[in-house]
Amino acid sequence: MQKKKLLIFHPYLAPYRIDLYNALTKVFDVMVLLTGSKKELATLGYDLQAVNRQAAFSYQYYSKGLFVGRHLISSIYYKVIKKFKPDILLAHELGINTLFAILLKSIFKHKIFVTIDDSLKMSLNYSKLREHLRKFVITHTDGLIVVHPDIKIFLAQKYGIKGCKYHYLPIIQDEKTLENKFCDALPQSQDILEKYNFLGKKVILFIGRLIEDKNPGLLLDVFAELYKNNTDLRLVFIGDGVLKNILKDTVTSNHLTDTVCFTGRLTGTDLYAWYNIGQIFVLPSLHEPFGAVVNEALVAGCKVIVSDSVGASCLINENNGIIFKTNDYHSLENALSQTITNILPLNKLCVRSSNMNESFSVHVSQFTEFVCSS
Repeated sequence: MQKKKLLIFHPYLAPYRIDLYNALTKVFDVMVLLTGSKKELATLGYDLQAVNRQAAFSYQYYSKGLFVGRHLISSIYYKVIKKFKPDILLAHELGINTLFAILLKSIFKHKIFVTIDDSLKMSLNYSKLREHLRKFVITHTDGLIVVHPDIKIFLAQKYGIKGCKYHYLPIIQDEKTLENKFCDALPQSQDILEKYNFLGKKVILFIGRLIEDKNPGLLLDVFAELYKNNTDLRLVFIGDGVLKNILKDTVTSNHLTDTVCFTGRLTGTDLYAWYNIGQIFVLPSLHEPFGAVVNEALVAGCKVIVSDSVGASCLINENNGIIFKTNDYHSLENALSQTITNILPLNKLCVRSSNMNESFSVHVSQFTEFVCSS
């Protein structure tokens, strides 16, 4: 039986999406059109070529034309649809690529589904213009793919438009693939353990850009207070950004130089090695559409603490972490204090059991059934 053709519009290939696209090739003939600007591609923060090499599907990068923000206006959408003749088109967000997919539907008769990566808080606080755009997209597509189950409920209650359905698909990776990466990184993890003298310590990780939206300063303030009565704590900031020097100054003024580590931005094995070290992962963001690092931390066996503005909070339950109130010092302090009390100091390295409560293969199967039956 011939596979249905699935065309995907997206700005670029990403480490947290490559597993999904590869898995879909088992069911569909997949083609991906990538329309991120050269400027955007140059600032992704990971090795794009390394991700590209993992692709088990056909893909094309295209950046010629007029950009409105990060959105490309070009005839390439028409050309690729005409040539590939997709049965199903998966567009991304409420941008130009989605509008072209809708306008061309009457000509090429493809089904259209749209991925929207907004957190629940973001979904509830649209501007009037974006609200009208969302309603237009919902009215003219076959389904919206959202990253939080509560968004699915919210949209169904708010619009309830016949013909458009809503499906929950979190941004997660294949746990088996991740576990292999953590295993391969173990020798490097051992080097880190010895270099930083982490044996017998409780290690907290922050992974992300050191910018206001990620709120690393709140984590550092809470850590500084908890450290006074928990001198076995260690905090590691993995990432770079405009707040780095400010955070370092805070570390110095609080006499925490030997307990707080700044690694800079890391990718690949260099990053996976740290997941084997960290026991608690904290993402205190003020705004976070999803947060793919939450999935990685959970699969690595970390206990995870996130603000209620993080889309990936849907992956957290009472067994694997805590959700705290956004930008609330005492809420984070309570969450972190409770978590450090319930873990043992680091005594040996191994690939720990996953704390993920959702299965990648199950979500892929459910997504495939959704787009084929809608």
